[in-house]
Amino acid sequence: MPAPTSAAIPSRFPVKALFFAAFFALTIFAAYEKNARILAPTSPIALHFAPAKWFIAVHAVFGTLAMGLAAFQFSNRLRARYLRIHRILGYAYVTSVFISAPIAVVVAFKIPKPVSVIAANGMQALGWIVCTSIALYCVRSGNIAQHRRWMIRSYPFAMVFTVGRAVAAFFPAIQSYPSAGEAVFWGAIVLAAFLPSIFLDWPAARQPVGSSGAQVRVRK
Repeated sequence: MPAPTSAAIPSRFPVKALFFAAFFALTIFAAYEKNARILAPTSPIALHFAPAKWFIAVHAVFGTLAMGLAAFQFSNRLRARYLRIHRILGYAYVTSVFISAPIAVVVAFKIPKPVSVIAANGMQALGWIVCTSIALYCVRSGNIAQHRRWMIRSYPFAMVFTVGRAVAAFFPAIQSYPSAGEAVFWGAIVLAAFLPSIFLDWPAARQPVGSSGAQVRVRK
């Protein structure tokens, strides 16, 4: 009698891979659109960043490293097959965040910016550091489920960089109104703060209360 064979596991559409590929393509486009002439000493963008030249270089290197490393951290296949590499990349991500985020605040103070933009930089850096720190605490405590959830909350604060510049690139009229650019920046930070929680908790919120599926009604 032939041995029973297990059902073939259907291949899933690589949604995460396509998402990160599209996101990184958008990041490259948005960064190039604004910073294409940053190496030309007399260009407006180079003069803008001149007071924080070396700080912006360190921030950019470690910020780029963090954004790239996190994409691999969300790979279930990498985590399952190469757990040691997953851990090494994870600590490299945490280190990059702890370097890039505080330096972003230093850069904000050194270059000409409105106070509201400096505050926005501070809040973005704070959110990025806090979420990453909690993710690190969870994995060190062995709480892997919460570690993954806080990593998901951490990454959108890095994505603010791309969102703000992409909006400015696709809608160049915003650059004529500084207050509009500030609104986009603050809006991206707010979305980074609460959208991950909706993504994580919405499936549970949709489930009916009670095992029977009946909703609990509050009697007046």
